[in-house]
Amino acid sequence: MLNSIAIIPTYNEEVAIGSIVLRTLQYVDKVLIVNDGSDDKTEEVAKLAGAEVINHAKNLGKGEALKSAFQAIGDAYIIVTIDGDGQHNPDEIPNLIKPILEDGADLVNGSRYMNGPEENTPAYRRVGQQVLDAATNISAGIKITDSQSGFRAFSNKAKDCFRFKDTGFGIESEMLVDAAEAGLKIVEVPITVRYDVDGSTKDPITHGVGVLLKITKDKVLRILKK
Repeated sequence: MLNSIAIIPTYNEEVAIGSIVLRTLQYVDKVLIVNDGSDDKTEEVAKLAGAEVINHAKNLGKGEALKSAFQAIGDAYIIVTIDGDGQHNPDEIPNLIKPILEDGADLVNGSRYMNGPEENTPAYRRVGQQVLDAATNISAGIKITDSQSGFRAFSNKAKDCFRFKDTGFGIESEMLVDAAEAGLKIVEVPITVRYDVDGSTKDPITHGVGVLLKITKDKVLRILKK
């Protein structure tokens, strides 16, 4: 595949990142790691595996990591975002890219829940995700089953529509809202996920409340500006 790039935001992912890079390179031309202030060997392992690396001197958050990457990639035809902790399966990248190549989609959202409940998702976490899904869908005027997915594909048309206002994990919802407001074609495809490798240090309840408040505030501000 020509002109395709995968963006992987990372923070202390030395254990998993080498394998993720090697497997991802089977499906894209280039892998770009944003090393977001890691204090382990994430950078060294990623480079050995064949990735290019952008370094942040300190941890700035996932939103800032994606912003740095999107600003650096130039005119890549297809962009894939995938988490660096091993939760996502790089072998599913072709499934995300297919709607862009065949159907003219601009943003393809990998969904854990498109085909019903994901049995390994803790119940309390899924309830929180459903609240965020509803808030995102209302704000964007879309119908997405997994608004917090970090496994996505984008056409080049989508590349310049994102504000990257949210510096943290609220960026997932913000990007959907931005794409919808830009009139881009958004579709979903099913993906699988592993939770046994979840290295997140964020409390999911605190995280969820924070994202919900940001979605609500952003919606109010956009209404006031109209």
